[in-house]
Amino acid sequence: MQHRFGPGLVAVIAAGALILGTMAGALSGGLTAYFVRNEASGPTAGPKVSATDVSAVTNVAPTSTIEPTAPPTLTATPNRPTPTVLPVAEETGTSLADVVAQAGKAVVTVVNEQAGGFFGSSDLETAGTGTGFIIDDQGHVITNNHVVEGSQEITVIFADGTEEKATLLGADAFADLAVVKIAGPVPATLPFGNSDTLRPGDRVVAIGSALGDFTNTVTEGIISALNRSLQTSDGYNMENMLQHDAPINPGNSGGPLLSLDGHVVGVNTAVVRQAEPGVTAEGLGFAIPSNTVQDITKQIINNGKVVRPYLGVNYETLTPRAATANNLPIDHGVVVTNVQAGSPAALAGIQRSDVITKINDQDIDSDNPLMNVLFHFQVGDQVDVEVYRMSVTQTMTFTVTLVPIPDNT
Repeated sequence: MQHRFGPGLVAVIAAGALILGTMAGALSGGLTAYFVRNEASGPTAGPKVSATDVSAVTNVAPTSTIEPTAPPTLTATPNRPTPTVLPVAEETGTSLADVVAQAGKAVVTVVNEQAGGFFGSSDLETAGTGTGFIIDDQGHVITNNHVVEGSQEITVIFADGTEEKATLLGADAFADLAVVKIAGPVPATLPFGNSDTLRPGDRVVAIGSALGDFTNTVTEGIISALNRSLQTSDGYNMENMLQHDAPINPGNSGGPLLSLDGHVVGVNTAVVRQAEPGVTAEGLGFAIPSNTVQDITKQIINNGKVVRPYLGVNYETLTPRAATANNLPIDHGVVVTNVQAGSPAALAGIQRSDVITKINDQDIDSDNPLMNVLFHFQVGDQVDVEVYRMSVTQTMTFTVTLVPIPDNT
């Protein structure tokens, strides 16, 4: 039997088919999306982004959530060495505050007392304050020479505010270090670390009596550079200095610079605040490396002084301008202004107005001042001193036997 459908019925059937097709497509697409999403989160998914993958984290979309992960396990790649990760206080189970609290017990304020006042009073007054730290149970305290220089009495103030008189065992102006000793029991001591292992970027902590009143002030920074040379007003350079940016202030001198495990890696001694007129500097602190400190203080404790070689001349640095003005064939060295009677230089034949240009093939110049070059030798060493003698316009060489610096020098 043949059926005929009117135009209205055909339109209804077509519309229904279209609706059913749309629903089937949506259902199919939804199921596909569901399975794709669950497949991506399953065990066969690609690598997940973690906080340990810096490049991946950098490229994560803003809506992504980064889950914290365990510390990474470092593995070497063929072209890259395995990096060295230094432990910090927090990673070893000790907070930085705990390290500082323990170290702070061994940090003291050092007060330099001298006669002063009106009309030449003999009463002792505070001439300056600095910082020091206790290194052993015998009561040896390290500080800067410039903190105790000229003192008639020295008072040490502990972290709890108690005070005790101290005795100056000895000092070395060239290294700017001094050792004083207290008699009573000590509250704590600070161990030394190995300054040779420091790298730029290592975190450090300074503790000191900022401005003399703010005792045990703690500041933090990083090692900015190694092997810095710091020029002094006495014609020599303090060499091999640590540069760091932990804020230090007057009163911090002589205080410890600590690694994050509480070991002394340096002694704070200077800060540069103005490089030149109109140019302000920030974050330029300098510390004497702990390995140098140990060597110097050991000599002071054992001998009461540091034995350094002595040449026996007074001198002025020869500048290129002065060399040009005097038509000299040299542009570096020091001009001898006086030769001490009976000194090694006098015995060897060095004279006033000689220009010392070299010691054992080491040029004497702004990078290698005479004093620093001498400190590389030992008492008793024989050295060849090259001079330009202006009176005869000749270069001459003298063999000099170095002796200890006299106590009155």
